[in-house]
Amino acid sequence: MIGIFVAMGGPDGYGYRYLSTQDGDPVPFNWIEISTTGTPLGASDDWCSGSSAGMYYSLGFPFPYYADTVDSISVCSNGTVLLQGISNYLGLSNYPLPYTSGPGFVAVMWDDLDPPEYGGDVYFQSFASCPDGYGGACAVVEWHNVPRFGNTTLMDFEVIFYDNGNIKLQYNSVIYYDDATVGIQDIGATTSNGYYLEYVYNGSPSGHVPNRGVAVMFYYSPPSDYNVGVLAIAPSGRVDLTPITFTATVENSGFVPTTSTDIILNIYDTTTSTLAFSDTQTVAIPETSTVEVTFAPFTPSLNRVYRVEAVAVDPGDTVHNNDTTFTFVHTFYLFGDIVEEWQFPRLGDSTGYSFAGMTYAPDSGKFYVATLNPRGVYWFDPHDPYGTLQPASFTLHNFFGSDDYVWGIAYGNGAFYVSHFGYDGSAITGSKIGYYDGDGNLVDSLDVWASIESGGYMAGMDWDPASGLLWGVYAGGSNSVYKVDVTLKDAAGTFPNASGGALSDISVFYPLSEVYYGGFRVSRIFQMSYSGSLLRQDTITQVAGMDVWAECTSPEDPVYLFVALNDMRNTLLKIGTGHTCADVVNVAERRDRKPSTGIKVIGRTIAVEGQATVYDISGRKVATFDSNYTVRHPGVYFVKVKGHTFRVVIR
Repeated sequence: MIGIFVAMGGPDGYGYRYLSTQDGDPVPFNWIEISTTGTPLGASDDWCSGSSAGMYYSLGFPFPYYADTVDSISVCSNGTVLLQGISNYLGLSNYPLPYTSGPGFVAVMWDDLDPPEYGGDVYFQSFASCPDGYGGACAVVEWHNVPRFGNTTLMDFEVIFYDNGNIKLQYNSVIYYDDATVGIQDIGATTSNGYYLEYVYNGSPSGHVPNRGVAVMFYYSPPSDYNVGVLAIAPSGRVDLTPITFTATVENSGFVPTTSTDIILNIYDTTTSTLAFSDTQTVAIPETSTVEVTFAPFTPSLNRVYRVEAVAVDPGDTVHNNDTTFTFVHTFYLFGDIVEEWQFPRLGDSTGYSFAGMTYAPDSGKFYVATLNPRGVYWFDPHDPYGTLQPASFTLHNFFGSDDYVWGIAYGNGAFYVSHFGYDGSAITGSKIGYYDGDGNLVDSLDVWASIESGGYMAGMDWDPASGLLWGVYAGGSNSVYKVDVTLKDAAGTFPNASGGALSDISVFYPLSEVYYGGFRVSRIFQMSYSGSLLRQDTITQVAGMDVWAECTSPEDPVYLFVALNDMRNTLLKIGTGHTCADVVNVAERRDRKPSTGIKVIGRTIAVEGQATVYDISGRKVATFDSNYTVRHPGVYFVKVKGHTFRVVIR
């Protein structure tokens, strides 16, 4: 089955076109994070690496750009990359294309940007094998934590240069303004030769103002009799377990129509490294046209990652570098996948930047989030954040008078721990942790500066029931992750900080033996093993608070991480951890378990030999018992007996 359409973007006078997710085109958004692996360029305000520092960066491969082939680029702080005339300077003020006095360049987000204002930078990295699924080489330039001059909104966006000549722009953060130019142009571009292709200029067209998750692909369609290529495959990312109908966008950029072009779909199971599915559709493609090819349905399996490949095969096609494209789909939420998003722009005085640290209280089934604007504590039901977010009955103490602010909040053993810090408008003046009872009344406190570290403040925190310690991230100074003994009121150890910067909040989830943390300055979230090894990371900007939510009624239920952002719209995200409840269940309901194992489960009754303790999925102790215990509510529990811990599902 095919559908014919003409690509909306272009061609320009030379033959460049574009596809965009904002136009409904199947362009895969596959972010490549290089801020921890790439070369930091030290981009200052109003700076181009070529003209300002005489620095040029090798792509690692010959790259065709209009009539030239280039191998080095100059990167500019104001959201542009120069490919021709790379010793030139491209100014801070953006213009519509063509910019007739300019070199040949790509405008990724051409505007007056200021990377170092809040510790951001521009990064470069070349790959012999592109990590986003493309089969060849690529080079990436990423603007990381970059604000517009005079603005506090931090942005992440990037450009990817592929060795086949394609150029993809990707935007991984919310952008709250439209004063920018996005597009490409040749050196010497004019309105008469048309060697330029503008995507957006100062918000026009309005549907092309970039936002998080937007991808724009510029590509060249050479004039030839035959040239068939696969541009994109859809869907990508997470999919359900129902039959999937994949589509491939295939272009014939030649001037002769094809009559019998085979488009082959191959789906590989990456878990078993086997071909799971294949289908071939034979199509005719008119000249200079794009067709959408639909394949037979494929039914995926649970907890799988599939590599989906589409290949165009035509005997008359002599250009083969664009014949194959592939993407990935997965049947569970990977770490960092955004599942749902809510925004509360009217919270406080409606200027935003309200959310701080966050914690989940399993006793009540509520999330509690500290707020800066207004200063307080709010709660919400994770089943319905929009309908339930409201102030909690907390009586916050003013340790530092009118200069007292709150950030972190943690719940454990029926008590809340809230981090306070003093700020006089220019410097931090102190840091304390208030101990509050379940009704929000202050009962005790810990002086962080006197007992742990001075100079910065304790930001986000979480209670670890396994160790009986309060874990907290320290912002400023050493930027350490501390384990705090709340009884002795002293540090009991530290945990590795993989970010190297100031973190905002932390979540310790012992049932999965994992720790999560992130920060609005590092603009990433990290998934760590309980022993301190970095497992995964993903880019999420302006992270303020987080905690795990595992509501397990079946092994297939996902385990989520709720993340609060300190941004203008007070955004709340529900993201994947890469786990399902099956990952926290080692002992299923089995009636034939032998007594020698120390435990058996019959219905809702847990039987043991000797004394045992049962914990709920958050690690909170439910009961200590001898021989038998009947659980009142279904869910996932942990039973500790004779030095061994068993995980059980009660249905």
